[in-house]
Amino acid sequence: MSGKKNSEKALGRKEREYQSRRGEILSAALKLFSQKGYHQTSMSEVAKAAEFSIGSLYGFFKNKEDLFFTLLNEEIEEIERQVRPAMGKAAGAKGKLNALATTLFDYFESRWEAFHIFAMNQKEFDWALRADLGDMIRVRQFQFVEVMAGLIQQGIAEGVFRPLRPEQMALAFIGLINGSIIMWIESGRNYSLRERASEILDIFYKGAEKI
Repeated sequence: MSGKKNSEKALGRKEREYQSRRGEILSAALKLFSQKGYHQTSMSEVAKAAEFSIGSLYGFFKNKEDLFFTLLNEEIEEIERQVRPAMGKAAGAKGKLNALATTLFDYFESRWEAFHIFAMNQKEFDWALRADLGDMIRVRQFQFVEVMAGLIQQGIAEGVFRPLRPEQMALAFIGLINGSIIMWIESGRNYSLRERASEILDIFYKGAEKI
């Protein structure tokens, strides 16, 4: 019995070590892809930054494409994990939009390299290399717009927003959030996104609130 427990402990420890090493590689790759772009970053550079041998790196990811797509997918999943409960706790359409915006600002304030990859390096990458990822990104983008449009529609029904086209209002909201983060990155990140959240949201609401 004790032998089985020791074996389970060993497996648990190995899995923790594996995930820790994998995380170190992804963190190094995130910084390099953000700084240099996909095509200008090599696997040897990632290995050096993560303090791994190139052989060890290929034990975790079969190639650069696999590493990039894994990184991108896990960032999206983590954002969704943080956004869902924050919006779930908020009341009303406006409260949920506030929760969404502040959660995104908080996330990208600490993980700004991830936004840099999403927003600024997409054109550089040839999505045709992995059509399945391109499809996944597009599907999630459409789903995000649909969620936003649904919240806007809810706000219209609640009498909070004017009866404009929900999809257009959703795109305006998303554009304002994305543009604010891009400006923050381009400025050298010399102020807090979170501290400006209410001001940024006010810009949207002044054009959306029912008078």
